[in-house]
Amino acid sequence: MDGEWNNRFLCTMMPDVMACLRQDLAVIEPDFVLLTGDIASKQTKDAMYEARNLVESLEKPYYPMGGNHDFVLDESRSWFLDAFQHRLPRPNTFYSFTHKGLHFCVLDAWWQWEDGSLAPVSEAAVAAELDKTVENVRWQLPSHQLDWLVEDLARHPDLPTIIAVHYPVLPIPTRLHRPGFKNGGALDNGPLLMHILRRYPQVRAIFSGHVHMHYILTQSNVTQVVTGALPEYPVEYREVLVHNTHLEIKTRGLSNPEFARRSLIPGKEWTSGEVQDRSAIIPLTW
Repeated sequence: MDGEWNNRFLCTMMPDVMACLRQDLAVIEPDFVLLTGDIASKQTKDAMYEARNLVESLEKPYYPMGGNHDFVLDESRSWFLDAFQHRLPRPNTFYSFTHKGLHFCVLDAWWQWEDGSLAPVSEAAVAAELDKTVENVRWQLPSHQLDWLVEDLARHPDLPTIIAVHYPVLPIPTRLHRPGFKNGGALDNGPLLMHILRRYPQVRAIFSGHVHMHYILTQSNVTQVVTGALPEYPVEYREVLVHNTHLEIKTRGLSNPEFARRSLIPGKEWTSGEVQDRSAIIPLTW
């Protein structure tokens, strides 16, 4: 499904994008790919499986994470678990894993309804407009996941840790705001999550997506790395290099620049971020 967010959102070019990405990843040979959510663009079981097949075509190990487009309906999470069961460390939409001494906690935020309640599915009116707007739509991490996260972090005090959640914990900085730009929003209980993370100095970074633009922010020694959507300008991904003492974040475009050209609406190049949003050094020591 194609549309427009801050630039043209061209899901129909994804088979070609993924074919190009497959070639590019074969050159850099990553240990694995971390998907930051919104894997499927439609709310159907077939769409989930089609998206899964595209990711499998990369021929690289990967860890999936759900986003607002993936977890809309009552059946959505069961489709996700069925499609990705062979890639999940446990049969759940939130989980943790350790790779070469680096620990990851992948989370699954829920929908906050208009009456203030929290639910794993969206309200019908929200679902109907999801491809057009998420204005006034909010998401939170439910209390049982926060409890699980605290227990997990307490079990791994000596491992540098990355939190992965689809919705940014730290919102888009004002330096990147533009008149009329579409803001997908941030995790509604992000301040609570940050309060919790301050008690666990091993947490070094948060990886997120959702807002279709790049930015990097550091707060309380935790660096938020937000990466734009692959079907939308600048059509880029992050490369994370792991060194003994630090992570090095780089931003890479596809070897075929035509995809970015097709998506760009002239004058909206700012979604690629400023200089400080395109690379970072994140300490692994505390």
